[in-house]
Amino acid sequence: MSEKYKEYCMDFNNEELKRYLIDKVKEGVKSNLDIRFISEDGEEVNLNSDIKIETIVFDGKNENLFISFEKIHTSIFFFNHEIMFIDENSKGTYTSSDVYNNVVYEGNMREMTHAQMLQIFAEIILCLIDATDVCVIQSDIPKNKKYKKYNYYEPYMFTINVTNNHIIEEIRIYENIIINY
Repeated sequence: MSEKYKEYCMDFNNEELKRYLIDKVKEGVKSNLDIRFISEDGEEVNLNSDIKIETIVFDGKNENLFISFEKIHTSIFFFNHEIMFIDENSKGTYTSSDVYNNVVYEGNMREMTHAQMLQIFAEIILCLIDATDVCVIQSDIPKNKKYKKYNYYEPYMFTINVTNNHIIEEIRIYENIIINY
């Protein structure tokens, strides 16, 4: 395992969020986004503020698509679903009730740079923008795939089917997560 991070691997600063997440999402969207930035204390802040951003909302007041940064895990929330990216140094402390009904990414976050992590988050958010409906299907891991089993929960495969008004359908695969959009 990489020793890139001594403590939290997902402790992003505002400049990283702007450069590797917000700018990438804006580049990939043809329409205007109503993006809001929320601080740790729940106040709306400016992206260029010195106040640390904890949540980014991509659909204004609707709040059907947002990302939240908790240092040991990052979550993308969409249509009452959650994709969790958990620091593998902390996965052993998460229980089945912590991850119940959530999509849990089984890749190794600690082996990625902040730019790589934020790029994945941006790509997934771009898959979910303009969604009109979402269906998440959980299935067992195929026998040819090996993911570490943790004390309190089992890894699964997830297929996320996104309904939108796009003419071209695409598929993205992120370890144990398949997104059809």
